[in-house]
Amino acid sequence: MQRFTLIALTALIATPLGALAVHGEHDGHDHTRTPTVHYIDGPRADAPIPRPGVELTRGDYALLVIDPQNDFLSPDGVAWGVVGESVTENGTVENIERLFKASKDAGAQVFVSPHYYYPHDHDWQFEGALERLMHDIGMFDRQGPLSVGSLEGSGADWLDRYKPYINDGKTIVVSPHKVYGPESNDLTLQLRKAGISKVVVAGMSANLCVESHMRDLIEEGFEVAIVSDATAAAKLPGYDGFEAAFVNYRMIASDVWSTDEAVAKIAGAKGNLVNVSGASNIGLDGFDPVSFFTDDTPRNGSPMIRAEHAGATYLFATEANRDAFAANPERYAPQYGGYCAFGVSINILLPVDITTAQVRNGRLYLNVNSEILNKFNADFEGSVERANSNWPGLFDEHAE
Repeated sequence: MQRFTLIALTALIATPLGALAVHGEHDGHDHTRTPTVHYIDGPRADAPIPRPGVELTRGDYALLVIDPQNDFLSPDGVAWGVVGESVTENGTVENIERLFKASKDAGAQVFVSPHYYYPHDHDWQFEGALERLMHDIGMFDRQGPLSVGSLEGSGADWLDRYKPYINDGKTIVVSPHKVYGPESNDLTLQLRKAGISKVVVAGMSANLCVESHMRDLIEEGFEVAIVSDATAAAKLPGYDGFEAAFVNYRMIASDVWSTDEAVAKIAGAKGNLVNVSGASNIGLDGFDPVSFFTDDTPRNGSPMIRAEHAGATYLFATEANRDAFAANPERYAPQYGGYCAFGVSINILLPVDITTAQVRNGRLYLNVNSEILNKFNADFEGSVERANSNWPGLFDEHAE
């Protein structure tokens, strides 16, 4: 058995890259091109090793950002002299913000694992190389665990541009890690309690805290995707921390993504909340959504002319209508996923009667019956304002 395994492994390593399938490029044609993986700002030839991938599904994943703090990411931070080149090269600051925004827009849970040192931490009897450096330069220093005095604007504080995302009352800021990994904080507990099984990881510093978090999360049974260009590391003569981390990201994590890839995957995992008919997922009872805007009387769509949007299949009377919808689906799709607009205004989901459909202010609204339609229209602007306010909460509660 050992001899067979050794032969198989040797054959794998000897296989030319061009003979391996391209990860993420399944176009139905050529599956023998050289595989690539994103490296900073472009593709890089990949190694002939497995790439399991991570499939994000609403509710089962979280974004984890490690050390999004001034001392790492601000030009005024004490570590900028060694990490600034990598941060700038990777676009790390901007890419982390894109991940925050995408996750918040998708209703995904966000965790932050910060790095703080208190006065008693400076009494440690021994440190590793960069631990000692961080202590010597006062990196991430705070007055104490029970005090936030002088935190605002300090090296331990968040970058200002991240504060709207972190301080929104929804982001989970776990207790600080003390060396590099999360073994000394409550990250794993908080992830488990939130029902998270997949973690999208970004932050600082690539070959220290990020890599250490990745290794521990893998050991704890999580699927981990690293967003490589949303990390960065120290560059010193003879030592490139990002390159060291990238090699280990690829060999250990379930996948390595660019920020563009991660944002797209997060958006795709937002989920849907749409009123459809049965297993066919037909929206608007099969009526052509564009015809509500262009015709005196809405038209039935053809099963042969269809388009998908936000979990629903819409049918169209003409190909021109389908193409118009595909070019701007948000313009033509019914408001509130096709649920009763008045119902949403009072924070409940109700079915609709297609005969109540109306286009007002360039939007398509439906209601459960004519009586409710009259109530909705009696205070149209107020009803819409209340419905718009309630819809995000209903979506978070009921989306699949």
